[in-house]
Amino acid sequence: MVRRMATSVLSFEVLVILFFALVAMKLSDLSAGTVWAVCGPAMVLAVLLCGMLRKAWAYQIGWVLQVALVVGGFVIVDMFFIGGFFAVLWYWALKAGRKIDEEKAAAYAAYEAAQARGAEG
Repeated sequence: MVRRMATSVLSFEVLVILFFALVAMKLSDLSAGTVWAVCGPAMVLAVLLCGMLRKAWAYQIGWVLQVALVVGGFVIVDMFFIGGFFAVLWYWALKAGRKIDEEKAAAYAAYEAAQARGAEG
């Protein structure tokens, strides 16, 4: 469940980065080339991370992406809030996903134990 929830957050972040790029081109002093040189790879990274979440290190890179979204606030001030929201959402997805995985594993273990007791009796 952790992977599913983290993938959901990363998928929405691709859209956030896209819209950030479009706004940054209009409202900042950065050139379109500079904006896309930063935002393009960030969007690709978010998409690739969705598939790499089988590895523990991918979650650490996910945190780096969250920090980068917040740092985008130095270009467009609203990104402090939007990036902060997604960082909290990322934290919650990881925490809640782990809890769900643990509860599911405990439920499967209890079910298997009950089945084993039923087969013996």
